[in-house]
Amino acid sequence: MSPQPPPDRRLVNIAWSSVVALLAIAALLGARAELDYRRQAQRQAEVQADILAVSAGAALAFEDPAAMREYVGVLRVNRAVAAAGIYDASGQAVATFNRSGAGRPPARIGGLGSHFAGGHVTVTRPVLEKGERLGAVYLETLPEPWMAMFGRHSGMAVLSVLAFLMLGVVTAAASQLEARARLLAEANARLREEMAARGKVEDALRQSQKMEALGQLTGGIAHDFNNLLQVVHGAFELIRRKSGDPDKVAAWAENGIAAAERGARLTRQLLAFSRSQKLELQPFVVADLISEMRELLVRTLGPDIALTLDLDETRASVMSDRTQLELAVLNLAINARDAMPNGGRLTIATKVRGIPAGDAVLEPGDYVELSVADTGEGMSRELIERAFDPFFTTKGVGKGTGLGLSQVYGVARQAGGTAEIESSPGRGAVVRLMLRRSTAAAEPATAWTERQPIPAPPAGRSVLVVDDEASVRALAGETLELLGYRALTADSGAAALAILERERPDLMLFDYAMPGMNGAELAGIVRTRWPDAPIVFASGHADTAAVEAALGGQARILRKPFSVETLAETIAGLLEGRGLAEG
Repeated sequence: MSPQPPPDRRLVNIAWSSVVALLAIAALLGARAELDYRRQAQRQAEVQADILAVSAGAALAFEDPAAMREYVGVLRVNRAVAAAGIYDASGQAVATFNRSGAGRPPARIGGLGSHFAGGHVTVTRPVLEKGERLGAVYLETLPEPWMAMFGRHSGMAVLSVLAFLMLGVVTAAASQLEARARLLAEANARLREEMAARGKVEDALRQSQKMEALGQLTGGIAHDFNNLLQVVHGAFELIRRKSGDPDKVAAWAENGIAAAERGARLTRQLLAFSRSQKLELQPFVVADLISEMRELLVRTLGPDIALTLDLDETRASVMSDRTQLELAVLNLAINARDAMPNGGRLTIATKVRGIPAGDAVLEPGDYVELSVADTGEGMSRELIERAFDPFFTTKGVGKGTGLGLSQVYGVARQAGGTAEIESSPGRGAVVRLMLRRSTAAAEPATAWTERQPIPAPPAGRSVLVVDDEASVRALAGETLELLGYRALTADSGAAALAILERERPDLMLFDYAMPGMNGAELAGIVRTRWPDAPIVFASGHADTAAVEAALGGQARILRKPFSVETLAETIAGLLEGRGLAEG
């Protein structure tokens, strides 16, 4: 038998073996802690980049560099962010930010993704709108300070030192190491749960955006549509029963047309929520817009809230998207209604204000101030400071998207102005939109009672109508024949192409939403074969981006419902431009 080492040597050997084992365990746990830290840092940077991408969507869509710089500048409060940037669809930097001593974001964006290298995280995310890439965002974090890194691994280092210095207490040191590892694992598990919960909340907010907005408007719009349908239905009933009285028939027809036009305005409000229509900047008088919205606002607010309008009479116009401003006012009215659960008063006012030089936000000049004041619960200073942030809401999930006031702010910025809130707890709130006054004259409202004579077209002109709805297709054909055109009709894109193989109409009138082949796809095929063919889209729910792509950015679109005069003028204008209006 080999001689056994003395007990003290055996203890030393056991101690050193324990030290080696502890060092190995410390190294493994340190590597695991480092890996968990990198995953945590990378996930936090990805969440921050995703929020920036959502915020930048509206600014890229509106081509608003000032708003992009503001969104990027907000990241300064996050001390972990070293640099950030927003890029347009071509990959060119539009707005960037970097801290002193940190590298600047790249001038052009490269590939998408995220990675951890050199102690810091770099994330590149696309900015998407309905599957279309508007641009991208870039975010880079600062490397972790050495003191933080030391603190994160200090437990392992201390245990290792103690193991060398206290060889006789290896077992106790191992127990401490196990306890620290268990605490670290529990902390990491809690962090992963919190990050997963935050991701679910963000998804829920984005998912509920359109449903929340539409749900808030359902009652008022349904009530309006029922009233409008009653007017249209009643007008046709009276015309059918008293068709022999021309004067009354004309009056009833006017009532039905006016009701249909109001229905078209309500439909445009709904379409704006789904972003089916592109932004259309035009000059208009804000006071007129508010007056036209009175009925919808009354139904949205409900019977417990009194509505007061204090509108100026200066006829000052602004350059903005009319439908988007309508939505901004509706968002403010809905927020005010929710802030007055026991009833109250909502006051909407407009006036012209001059802004002198030296203002911190606005350029000097005249602005139209649109204010919405309520007598509700009010807001604290902390809530006011965050109210315009995207996805910020004080309501529960499913009761608010956090996008209402963000949309209001975006409309004000797009109109060359800004938005601000004045409020205190228990004393109501006032939201003011400052909209840059436009020198362009506001477009007058269409007067149905002042119709111009419709000139008859030269003989032999033909129009191809393509619509899958039989009643709409028949009505369009009869209208064209009434105007003096020869109408060809087809119920699908395939049927239209078959007709085009036999003859060439002077103009084509397409619906957009059709089964099998939509209007944009049909227009693309037609333009490939006959590049100069005049095409007009007549649709109440058109994806204008797809239409303009099919027609090379030269789409002519008639919004349903449209008048006979509008149809005649559109067709005559296109044919005259091609030299076909003369015989």
